[in-house]
Amino acid sequence: MRSENNIIIGIDTSCYTTSIAAISLDEKVLFNERIVLDVKENSKGLRQSEAVFQHINNISKISEKIEKLIENYNIKGICASKRPRPVEGSYMPVFNVGYNVGKLMSTISKCPFYETSHQENHIEASLFEHKLKDKNKFLSVHMSGGTMEVLLVSKDINAYNIDIVGGSRDISFGQLIDRVGVSMGYKFPAGRYIDENALNCTEKILQGLKTSVKDGYMNLSGLENQVNRIIDKNTKEYISKLVLDSVVRNMFKVLVYLSKEYSINEVVFAGGVAASKYISKELTYKLEKNNIKAYFCRPEYSTDNAVGCAIIGLNKNKIQE
Repeated sequence: MRSENNIIIGIDTSCYTTSIAAISLDEKVLFNERIVLDVKENSKGLRQSEAVFQHINNISKISEKIEKLIENYNIKGICASKRPRPVEGSYMPVFNVGYNVGKLMSTISKCPFYETSHQENHIEASLFEHKLKDKNKFLSVHMSGGTMEVLLVSKDINAYNIDIVGGSRDISFGQLIDRVGVSMGYKFPAGRYIDENALNCTEKILQGLKTSVKDGYMNLSGLENQVNRIIDKNTKEYISKLVLDSVVRNMFKVLVYLSKEYSINEVVFAGGVAASKYISKELTYKLEKNNIKAYFCRPEYSTDNAVGCAIIGLNKNKIQE
């Protein structure tokens, strides 16, 4: 078969999204389906058992859409996220759904099965549309509902070497944004409402929230306390802008420090929070003034997806052949 008729399938079942993607051997995304898990109104999250149940149902829904694709293409490999991070002891039950579905599919299709981590999936997806000067060493920021990490990434032919060099010491930006959003009456997850508000806000920020940043690490719970004291005295638009401005200023301080510390001037962003138009615009501008190049990708590759898994599977398949 021609290479364009051969595909690699990626699967990722994270805390809040069921994702399946397919990529051709010449690196064209042919399928990229995501179903966000349903979170009850006024709730601030999901238990793992609830998420597992929804993933099982969502896999069934997506399988109906991918049926025609499988009929027309030859599956050369399947790659699924097995754990949150590529370190010993990293584990969450939700990833077992995608992992075991992937293993079953590979057995039925008689093709190789590859495993990866949710973190590596995010990094690879965020790199998909960008050409870094040095893809073998860069900083990667993972900003999501449950994660706020800055990673020093070095890459060889076989795998990533990932070290956490910065981030949050308490809550994540995603948790901050969602908690503030729910407090203002928005449905969880509240990121898109906060982003729209911030972009539409015409008020100037006279005094931003106080930040706590040292040696690449942040303490963010204090931001939530500051917001709670003024949330009823300001418009939703202004509070939203104030919160996202604090994200930008915290990340700016962290990345300027780490860029100098490791002599790196390229930063790749991944995770749902990184899909914010307000954050990408403001942070890119501030970093460029300090000669740091920021790479933000399209929302479909920034938020939870399985394109990164498919790319990792493709790379491993090439090595084996």
